[in-house]
Amino acid sequence: MIDISRELQVALNTGKVILGYRRSIKAVMDGSAKLVILASNAPAEVANNVQYYAKITNIPIYVFQGSSWDLGAAVRKPFKISTIAIIDPGESNILALASQRGG
Repeated sequence: MIDISRELQVALNTGKVILGYRRSIKAVMDGSAKLVILASNAPAEVANNVQYYAKITNIPIYVFQGSSWDLGAAVRKPFKISTIAIIDPGESNILALASQRGG
């Protein structure tokens, strides 16, 4: 079991990570995202759009087992984050979440 918060921190420090729904959707649509992390309490419209575009572009989604507040805290931000796109994992092992799929 990997520590999601730690791997997110490593990805933020050594790779390229996009925070937020609108920018993440753009990264999914242009194919630059390698993994999308979705908060378990993301609004239905957000979750449906992310799942739709990720399925079209064959990008895996991991459902974070926590609220959008928890996801924000995991990346040390003082606000809610519903969606994170991993563009470059850097030195992290965050892409291993793709095989877990959350849920």
